[in-house]
Amino acid sequence: MNTPTYKEQFDKITEAYIKGEIEPYRANFCFCGTLCDNSSSWFGICEVEHHNYKHYNGEEYVMMEVALLDTLRDVDRVDIEWEDKLFEGMVAALEVLKEIHISKGEIIDETPKFSKRELLKL
Repeated sequence: MNTPTYKEQFDKITEAYIKGEIEPYRANFCFCGTLCDNSSSWFGICEVEHHNYKHYNGEEYVMMEVALLDTLRDVDRVDIEWEDKLFEGMVAALEVLKEIHISKGEIIDETPKFSKRELLKL
């Protein structure tokens, strides 16, 4: 199994975020579920030591999810603050993803820019 690069994973996550497909509280559409092609299977391995699923181990998945979810604590989903906190969490989770790739020996010459999406106001 070929491991995707950080840039490939960054692009996958960014596309899902822009399309509104990141749902932090649904295991198959959260940050890690998106990395696993919208599968929640990754969630079950988080307590299994040294088991890899779709390129990352359980500890790495937990680190990425915690980075995202820590920003969303105590935020009302209907509040405008939700979008700001989701963006902050995505930035934090992408940074963890980058560090994971670097720790595995990937050389990342340039970090792509992650931009906040613009929501349509109805």
